[in-house]
Amino acid sequence: QAVDGIDQAEILEIIDHHRLGSLETMQPIYFRNQPLGCSNTIIYNMYVEKGVPISKEMAGIMLSAILSDTLMFRSPTCTAIDKAAAEELARIAEVDMEELAVAMFEAGSDFTGKSADQIIYTDFKIFYSGDTSFGVSQVSAPTKRQLDSIRDSLQDYLKTVQADKNIDMVFVMLTNILDETTELLCSGNNVDRIVNSAFRGILETVDGYTILPGVVSRKKQMVPPIIDAIQREDHS
Repeated sequence: QAVDGIDQAEILEIIDHHRLGSLETMQPIYFRNQPLGCSNTIIYNMYVEKGVPISKEMAGIMLSAILSDTLMFRSPTCTAIDKAAAEELARIAEVDMEELAVAMFEAGSDFTGKSADQIIYTDFKIFYSGDTSFGVSQVSAPTKRQLDSIRDSLQDYLKTVQADKNIDMVFVMLTNILDETTELLCSGNNVDRIVNSAFRGILETVDGYTILPGVVSRKKQMVPPIIDAIQREDHS
């Protein structure tokens, strides 16, 4: 999931909050990886550790990243450290966190004039489990009405995504931020069995679509159960 051309790049330093993959470097580097809700929380702490003042503009950008990545502190990846950083950044930026978050989410869920591929690929990542590849897109909005308006067009486009990316399965998370619920769209071989295995005990079906109450994080609540289900399928 790194930038294109990373294999030819000279990596000087890594600051991240995701799980480790198979990235290799030519020489030892500075590496900082922490289990936090957002990489900008790490960057905020680095400012503090080095005693570097944070400008009002930079504070606003960093706060926006934290609010986005933690879904305004609703994501299970969010920690007390993220919240503390956000509160201090909001003070520096002189903004109301809730007002900023709502404005951001409303702007991000304005799907007017956007095609299915633009919506799906705005936040799309590919993962691997053994020989199986799958893509997960997350589309977030503060209201169900906004998500309902795009659901059918996205569902119809999933097989095209599979073919374009040459992957075995594709999942689209339609995440209602305020209700903390995800409606899952999917396509691929054995995908229904994978979903039932991954989310047994919590999934609901409404109008033929899979509802996952309480699921809002791709990194922590979506990808690990899917990988576990694929592995069980491979060993069955």
